[in-house]
Amino acid sequence: MLVAALGLTILGFGFLVAAVATGQIGWAWACIAVGALGLLLLVVDLIRGRGHRDTAPQGASEEAHTRADG
Repeated sequence: MLVAALGLTILGFGFLVAAVATGQIGWAWACIAVGALGLLLLVVDLIRGRGHRDTAPQGASEEAHTRADG
């Protein structure tokens, strides 16, 4: 999801350049919409990542390390 947010950032920058170069408001609105969608993706990714960290058992990483070594 972070790659999609990065792609939307690049697309939004392109829309911003087009808005400044042409002076048309449609490009500016497209830039705002793409930026909002990218922000939404980042928030969803943050929430999803936090949920995965909270559900993992406390000693899970230590147990996996011990099993890999032994």
